[in-house]
Amino acid sequence: MESDILHAITKYMTAERLDHFVLSDAQYQSGQEKIEQLEGQLSRMGLPKEVRQAMDRLLSANNENNARYSELAYMQGFKDCAALLQAIRLI
Repeated sequence: MESDILHAITKYMTAERLDHFVLSDAQYQSGQEKIEQLEGQLSRMGLPKEVRQAMDRLLSANNENNARYSELAYMQGFKDCAALLQAIRLI
């Protein structure tokens, strides 16, 4: 039960609420612009289709793993916060 609640909160906070915060961050926007520039460079290289597909699969797997890392980091931070509040007897 506790795990289900934490998972639901994490999904909401990292998938919905966090998007608004992240998308307004200048450093994140700069990183997105760099990614778009690099994608354009890669596109202009004229690589064979199988190479582009392999790169796409690699980048997709990396993005999925990074998203999971963010979820796990958020959950651990939430658990650490709860443990701290318990340690100082606020909950």
